[in-house]
Amino acid sequence: MSHAKITSKELQEACEKINVGQAVLLDVRAQWEREEEGYEPKAMHMDYELFTEGKLPDLPKDATIYVHCKAGGRAGVVAQVMQAHGFKNVFNLGGYKDWCSVARAA
Repeated sequence: MSHAKITSKELQEACEKINVGQAVLLDVRAQWEREEEGYEPKAMHMDYELFTEGKLPDLPKDATIYVHCKAGGRAGVVAQVMQAHGFKNVFNLGGYKDWCSVARAA
């Protein structure tokens, strides 16, 4: 499984899955970033710093999870960490603006 950001087509598919509850959107930005830049109300929030401390979200290991941050770097690291801990379907969605571009069009 790649830790690179997903393609535009995959981003559209992710949006559809998230909107119907077949996948989780995980926002790993700091709270101040969410307040400053906005956030998706459907997203689960867990600050990136918690992952660096070894904490993981309370989600099923087989859940489909799309992780985003501001630009995709931290989301890629989180995807790697989660996969290393047995999460099977974790994808780097990229940045919040990537999400907004497809979510607004949906």
